[in-house]
Amino acid sequence: MLKAKSASGLAVACAVLLVAACTQPSSNTAQAPQPRPKPAVAIVAPKAPPPPPPEQVPPKPPAPDGHFVWNPGHYHWNYTASTAGQDSGFTWLPGHFVERPYPTSVWTNGNWTQRDGAWGWTPGYWQ
Repeated sequence: MLKAKSASGLAVACAVLLVAACTQPSSNTAQAPQPRPKPAVAIVAPKAPPPPPPEQVPPKPPAPDGHFVWNPGHYHWNYTASTAGQDSGFTWLPGHFVERPYPTSVWTNGNWTQRDGAWGWTPGYWQ
Protein backbone atom coordinates (compact mmCIF):
# COMPACT_ATOMS: atom_id res chain seq x y z
CA MET A 1 0.00 0.00 0.00
CA LEU A 2 2.84 2.37 0.85
CA LYS A 3 4.53 1.56 -2.44
CA ALA A 4 1.32 2.39 -4.39
CA LYS A 5 0.97 5.80 -2.68
CA SER A 6 4.61 6.74 -3.26
CA ALA A 7 4.43 5.56 -6.89
CA SER A 8 1.30 7.67 -7.57
CA GLY A 9 2.90 10.64 -5.81
CA LEU A 10 5.98 10.22 -7.95
CA ALA A 11 3.84 10.07 -11.10
CA VAL A 12 2.05 13.30 -10.13
CA ALA A 13 5.35 15.04 -9.38
CA CYS A 14 6.76 13.93 -12.76
CA ALA A 15 3.61 15.17 -14.53
CA VAL A 16 3.89 18.59 -12.83
CA LEU A 17 7.56 18.89 -13.78
CA LEU A 18 6.81 17.87 -17.37
CA VAL A 19 4.05 20.48 -17.72
CA ALA A 20 6.26 23.15 -16.14
CA ALA A 21 9.12 22.33 -18.50
CA CYS A 22 6.86 22.49 -21.58
CA THR A 23 5.34 25.89 -20.84
CA GLN A 24 7.27 29.06 -21.57
CA PRO A 25 7.30 31.77 -18.94
CA SER A 26 5.25 34.81 -19.90
CA SER A 27 6.89 38.21 -19.99
CA ASN A 28 5.26 41.63 -19.92
CA THR A 29 8.37 43.27 -21.36
CA ALA A 30 7.75 44.97 -24.71
CA GLN A 31 10.01 43.71 -27.44
CA ALA A 32 11.19 46.02 -30.22
CA PRO A 33 10.46 44.72 -33.71
CA GLN A 34 13.24 43.57 -35.99
CA PRO A 35 14.88 46.54 -37.74
CA ARG A 36 13.45 47.28 -41.14
CA PRO A 37 15.81 47.54 -44.09
CA LYS A 38 16.84 50.98 -45.30
CA PRO A 39 14.19 52.31 -47.70
CA ALA A 40 15.01 52.56 -51.37
CA VAL A 41 15.27 55.86 -53.22
CA ALA A 42 11.74 57.27 -53.29
CA ILE A 43 12.13 60.35 -55.48
CA VAL A 44 14.43 60.96 -58.46
CA ALA A 45 15.18 64.48 -59.68
CA PRO A 46 17.12 65.48 -62.81
CA LYS A 47 19.19 68.05 -60.91
CA ALA A 48 20.64 68.69 -57.47
CA PRO A 49 18.51 70.36 -54.82
CA PRO A 50 19.51 73.90 -53.84
CA PRO A 51 21.50 74.38 -50.65
CA PRO A 52 19.21 74.18 -47.65
CA PRO A 53 18.26 77.46 -46.01
CA PRO A 54 19.57 77.97 -42.48
CA GLU A 55 17.26 76.17 -40.12
CA GLN A 56 16.31 77.67 -36.81
CA VAL A 57 16.86 75.84 -33.56
CA PRO A 58 14.07 73.27 -33.23
CA PRO A 59 11.31 74.10 -30.77
CA LYS A 60 10.88 72.20 -27.51
CA PRO A 61 9.60 68.65 -28.16
CA PRO A 62 5.85 68.09 -27.65
CA ALA A 63 6.51 65.31 -25.10
CA PRO A 64 9.14 64.33 -22.51
CA ASP A 65 12.75 64.26 -23.69
CA GLY A 66 13.59 61.19 -25.72
CA HIS A 67 10.01 60.53 -26.85
CA PHE A 68 10.36 62.59 -30.06
CA VAL A 69 13.31 63.10 -32.41
CA TRP A 70 13.90 66.15 -34.63
CA ASN A 71 13.71 65.41 -38.37
CA PRO A 72 15.49 68.31 -40.14
CA GLY A 73 13.96 70.07 -43.12
CA HIS A 74 14.72 69.03 -46.69
CA TYR A 75 13.83 69.76 -50.29
CA HIS A 76 11.08 67.81 -52.05
CA TRP A 77 11.13 67.44 -55.84
CA ASN A 78 7.88 68.37 -57.59
CA TYR A 79 7.44 66.18 -60.66
CA THR A 80 4.99 68.57 -62.29
CA ALA A 81 7.10 71.70 -61.88
CA SER A 82 8.28 73.55 -64.93
CA THR A 83 12.07 73.43 -65.21
CA ALA A 84 12.09 76.79 -67.02
CA GLY A 85 11.68 80.14 -65.30
CA GLN A 86 11.63 80.90 -61.59
CA ASP A 87 10.32 77.52 -60.40
CA SER A 88 13.30 75.31 -59.53
CA GLY A 89 11.07 72.26 -59.11
CA PHE A 90 12.05 71.92 -55.44
CA THR A 91 9.91 72.83 -52.44
CA TRP A 92 11.40 73.29 -48.96
CA LEU A 93 9.73 71.15 -46.29
CA PRO A 94 10.57 72.47 -42.81
CA GLY A 95 11.81 70.21 -40.04
CA HIS A 96 9.41 68.57 -37.60
CA PHE A 97 9.36 66.13 -34.70
CA VAL A 98 8.97 62.40 -35.33
CA GLU A 99 7.60 60.19 -32.56
CA ARG A 100 9.93 57.40 -31.46
CA PRO A 101 8.08 54.06 -31.91
CA TYR A 102 10.18 52.22 -29.29
CA PRO A 103 12.56 53.51 -26.59
CA THR A 104 15.56 51.95 -28.37
CA SER A 105 14.67 53.23 -31.86
CA VAL A 106 17.25 55.35 -33.69
CA TRP A 107 16.20 57.84 -36.38
CA THR A 108 18.28 58.13 -39.57
CA ASN A 109 17.68 61.36 -41.53
CA GLY A 110 16.75 61.25 -45.19
CA ASN A 111 19.24 62.49 -47.76
CA TRP A 112 19.80 63.40 -51.41
CA THR A 113 22.51 61.45 -53.26
CA GLN A 114 23.72 61.55 -56.84
CA ARG A 115 23.85 58.38 -58.92
CA ASP A 116 24.04 57.86 -62.67
CA GLY A 117 23.52 61.55 -63.43
CA ALA A 118 20.32 61.89 -61.38
CA TRP A 119 19.62 62.87 -57.78
CA GLY A 120 17.64 60.54 -55.54
CA TRP A 121 15.91 61.21 -52.23
CA THR A 122 15.98 58.45 -49.65
CA PRO A 123 13.46 59.18 -46.87
CA GLY A 124 14.34 59.06 -43.19
CA TYR A 125 13.65 55.84 -41.33
CA TRP A 126 13.77 54.15 -37.90
CA GLN A 127 16.35 51.51 -37.03
